[in-house]
Amino acid sequence: MTDLADLADLADLTIAEATAGLRSGDFTAVDLLDAVELRAAVSEAQIHAYLTLDRDGARAAARAADEALADGDPRPLLGIPVAVKDNMVTKGVETTAGSQILSGWKPPYSGTAVQRINDAGAVVVGKTTLDEFAMGSSTENSAYGPTRNPWNTDTVPGGSSGGSAAAVAAGSALGAYGSDTGGSIRQPAALTGTVGAKPTYGLVSRYGLIAFASSLDQIGPIAQTVPDAATLLEAVAGWDQRDATSYHGEVPAISRSLDTGVDGVRVGVIKELTGEGIDSDVLAATRTTIDRLADAGAQIVELSLPAIEYALSAYYLIAPAECSANL
Repeated sequence: MTDLADLADLADLTIAEATAGLRSGDFTAVDLLDAVELRAAVSEAQIHAYLTLDRDGARAAARAADEALADGDPRPLLGIPVAVKDNMVTKGVETTAGSQILSGWKPPYSGTAVQRINDAGAVVVGKTTLDEFAMGSSTENSAYGPTRNPWNTDTVPGGSSGGSAAAVAAGSALGAYGSDTGGSIRQPAALTGTVGAKPTYGLVSRYGLIAFASSLDQIGPIAQTVPDAATLLEAVAGWDQRDATSYHGEVPAISRSLDTGVDGVRVGVIKELTGEGIDSDVLAATRTTIDRLADAGAQIVELSLPAIEYALSAYYLIAPAECSANL
C-alpha cells in the first residue's frame, strides 16, 4: 500500500481494528508502520512525543511480523506499532529517562516488559518523552524539551508519561506503555482523551524500569479504547523471577471479562472525594458514571475513608524518600 491517504487512515485505527485488518490481508505490518511514521513526520515538530524513533529496529520487526502473519501466527499484538516510555530499558536503543545524565546510553539488555512486548510481536516505533526520571506531571521537564498536547499544542499532555499519551492521541503509535508512580499514566491519559491504567502492584514486572519510587512504580498501558488497553496489559502481565514483588498467581483474563457486564458488582464511592473542593465538571462526570453503573446493575455503596486527606502528604514523603535512595 503506497497511497498516502490510505496510510493516513491506518494511523487512526484502534489495535482491534488494525489486528483484524492485518489478519484479513487488507494491509501489512509494514503499511501500519509507514502510517504511524508518516503521522510522526507531520506531528513531531509540534508535539515532541518521541525522544528516539527506532526506524531500523521497527522496520525489521514489521517485516518479521508480516512473515509470521502469513504463517497464521495468533499473537494478539503481532504487527501492531507501539511506543515505549524512555525509562523502560531497551537493548541497543538509547534510554535516557529524559535526563542528560543517561544521554547516549544503550542498555545491554531489555527489561522484562519490553522483552514481552517484543515477544508478543509488537513493533516498537520508539521511545517516548517523559519528565526527567519520571518525576513530574506535565512532561515539560524533560532535558530534551517539552511535549505538547495533540488536541491543543498550547497545553500540556500531563505527565510523566505524556509522550506515550501524546503519541497515542496523535496517531504516531496505536498503543503505548508508560509507568505510573503517583498518576503518571492515569493523568496524561485523562488530559489527552486516551485510556490509561495503573495495574495492581506486582501484576507487571518492573525489572528494567528505571526506578523512581519502588513501592509505587508500575508499568501499564495507554490506548485509544478499553479493549485495546486490556490487550496491551495482558501482553506484559505475569510473574517474573527477576522482580521479587511480581505476582505469582494466574493473570486474570482481562479481555474475556470485558463483556460480562457489572450486574451485581459492588462499586464503592468515597464520599470524601465527591464533595467540596472537586472541580464541578469532574464531579458531574463522576456522578454520570455512577448513575450509568447503577443503571447497568452495579450495586453502588457509599463509603468513608477519613484518612484520605493524608494521602497526598504520605505520597510526598514516600516518593521523594524512595527516589533519593534509588537515584
